[in-house]
Amino acid sequence: MTGISKPKNKFGMLLKNDFLASARVISLFYIFEVLVLAVFAIGAAVNRSDMEHTEFVSKIITASNVALVLAILVAFLLIFVTFFFVVYDFNKSLFSPQGYLSFTLPVSSNQLLGSKMIVYGGWMLLSYAVFFLTTMSLVSYGEKYVIGEEKVDTLEMMLVNFLDFPSKSQIFAYGAYFAVQVFALLLTFVTIVYFSISLSHIRVFQKHSMVFAVIIFFIVAAFATWLSMKPSEFFRLILQFKSDGSVGLGLVKPSYVFAKGTVAFDLNAIIMSLLESIGLFFATSHVMHKRVNIK
Repeated sequence: MTGISKPKNKFGMLLKNDFLASARVISLFYIFEVLVLAVFAIGAAVNRSDMEHTEFVSKIITASNVALVLAILVAFLLIFVTFFFVVYDFNKSLFSPQGYLSFTLPVSSNQLLGSKMIVYGGWMLLSYAVFFLTTMSLVSYGEKYVIGEEKVDTLEMMLVNFLDFPSKSQIFAYGAYFAVQVFALLLTFVTIVYFSISLSHIRVFQKHSMVFAVIIFFIVAAFATWLSMKPSEFFRLILQFKSDGSVGLGLVKPSYVFAKGTVAFDLNAIIMSLLESIGLFFATSHVMHKRVNIK
C-alpha cells in the first residue's frame, strides 16, 4: 500500500493526554456531584407529589435535604480540587523525573504550557459553571417550593423599598461580577505559580528550587497586585447596573459619585489580571524554553 501519511497533530495529542491524565481524578468529583443531584431530584419529586408521607418517604426527603447541602458543598470544593491539580500536575509533569519525557516531546514550550492552561483552564471554567448553575438552581428551588414565591417577592420589595437593598437583578450582577473577579485572580495566581516554579528551576536557583519558588512567587505577586491597582488611580472603567434593570459602561474619574440606586463595578482589576496572565504566560514559556535546567 502506497501513499503519503498525514502528519499527526502533536499539540492535539498533547491536549488529549493532558486531558485524560487530569480526568482520572477530577471526573470522580463530577460523577459524585451527578449522583448527589440525582438523589436530591428524586426527593424533591417525592416531596412535591401527593404521596403519603410514610417512614420510607420521610427518609427519602431527608436524604434529599442532605443531598441539597452536599451538592453545593461538592460544587464549591470542585473549584479548589481543580486548582490543586493545576499546580500539582504542572510541577510533576515538567519538573520531576517525568520532565525529561515532557521536554523531549516534539512540541514547543508555548504548546507545553498552553496545553496545561487550556486543559486546566477548561476544568476551572467547568467547575465554576457547575457551582454557579447548581447554586442558582437550588436557590430557585428553595424560593419556589420551600419558602414560596409570594413570600420571596414580598421580602424583596421590602428590602429594596425600605432598606435600600439592591434589587434581585443587581444581586445577580454582584454574584456574576464576584465570580469573574475570583476567576481572573485565580488565573493570575496560577500563572504566577507557573512562572515561579519554572524560574526556580534555572541553574542558579535549582539547588534550593522550592525555597526560591516561594520567594519568587511573593515578589511577583506583590508587583502584580500593585500593578493591577495602579490604573484606578487615574481612571475607572465602570460597568453599572441601575435598579430599573438598565446597564451602562464607561470611563469615570476615581472621585466620581454614582446616583442612588446604582450598583457600579470597577473592571480595571479584572482587565489588568487578564493582561498580567498573558504576560506571565509568555514569560514562563520563555524561561521553559531558554533557561530551565532539568535535573
